[in-house]
This record gives sequence, structure tokens and C-alpha cells, in this order.
Amino acid sequence: MKKLFCCLAAVLLLGACSSSSETECEPCPETTISYVDSYTSASLTKSTLSGDSLTNAEEDLVALSNDLATLAESQVEGYVEPESSVAQLMTVNPDGSVGFSTIHAWRYDPENDTVTIVVTHGQNALNINEAGDRGSLLIHGKAYYLLHVETTNTVTLEYSDEAYENGEFNMAYSGKDNQFSEYTITLDVMSIESTQVAMFN
Repeated sequence: MKKLFCCLAAVLLLGACSSSSETECEPCPETTISYVDSYTSASLTKSTLSGDSLTNAEEDLVALSNDLATLAESQVEGYVEPESSVAQLMTVNPDGSVGFSTIHAWRYDPENDTVTIVVTHGQNALNINEAGDRGSLLIHGKAYYLLHVETTNTVTLEYSDEAYENGEFNMAYSGKDNQFSEYTITLDVMSIESTQVAMFN
């Protein structure tokens, strides 16, 4: 019995040594995590615009843009609100679902290939207000455009009664009751696509 016990102990000790040796000798496999969003994961058949088509789209987006006027600026005598188009802002929520907001205040700048948006505090705004955050804008003009964008800069206007009374918030601001902050976000345009009307249904 004593011999059997000694044999079992020896086998277990050898197994433990072998296991320990393998752990020390074999490196752990590296794990690669890819960044995926609507821009990088889109199919190769997407209709990314270039050449004259891109130039025409840029001209259309400039014509559709809002001037981002504050409430105070919009009340100055002679102010005329431009005939702009609303945009749908799409981002990814922390739980992986799609954040979707209709925004009034946005402006496209073809010279710098950027778009500036003004949004009130909310989950969709939080999803895109830090440098490097990505999202997409859906805009209807002469065609339906899908702009893939990446945040480069954010200016935050925190709520105060004084700022509100002075008309410092955007003319479309709706966060007074909850005293929400407002974010003016500048985003690089990574690409512009034409898309199907069905996306908006």
C-alpha cells in the first residue's frame, strides 16, 4: 500500500512539472481586436462618390447646410434662416444598439472636408463627442447622402440661466427644462456615399 501511494505521488509530481513547464515555455496566443463601424464594415459594392459625382454632392450639401445660428443671432433684424435640410445622426450605443437622432443644426465645409453639428446632451451626443468617435449622417438633398464621420473637436456649452437668457444656445435648442449641455462637434468626413431612399423608410 505504501508502495502504491509513493507511485501515485510520483506520477502526480511529474504531471505537475510537465504542466508547469509547458505553461512557461509556450507563449500565450495574441488576440487581435478589430475596430468595426459602418464605414469600415460596409460592403465593397457601396456607392462611394468621387470625381464629378463627389463635387456635385459637396455643392448640394453646402446648399442644404444650416448656418448654426444661436437664438440671439437668429433674432437680429434682417436675419433670414436658410432653407436647410435636417440630418439623421447615427451612432453606436454602449449596449451595441443603434443611436438615431434627427438634428437641425449642421453645416458641411468642403474646403476642410468637415461637418459641424450642434446637438443637445443625450446618449447619441455622448456616443460621438470625443475625438476619434465615429458615426454617420444621413442627408436628403438632390440625392440621399451617407456621410461617414469621425470626431476631431468638441466645444461644450454647459447650461446656465444666464447663457440661456443671452441666447447663446442654438436656435433649435430644446434642453432648457432639463438644463442640458449643448455640444458643437466638428467631424472629419471620411467618405460620402449615395444611398437608397429605402434607408429612410
